[in-house]
Amino acid sequence: MGRVKLQIKRIENTTNRQVTFSKRRNGIIKKAYELSVLCDVDVALIMFSPSGRLSLFSGNKSIEEILGRYVNLPEHERG
Repeated sequence: MGRVKLQIKRIENTTNRQVTFSKRRNGIIKKAYELSVLCDVDVALIMFSPSGRLSLFSGNKSIEEILGRYVNLPEHERG
């Protein structure tokens, strides 16, 4: 039995949306951690939940250090 193909659109039910966010937040933080360890890269992840709560993740360096590097990049090198 396979997984159902999920249509990517906004979840209208607020309870279901919050539950989905909580589950996927943990998944994306895990992926960001794996990327930072396996590839030795600096990762900063900032998310706000539908209810406005802040979630942060950074690898070896602080979020402030990583964002500082981004801010100091020339305008043409920013993605």
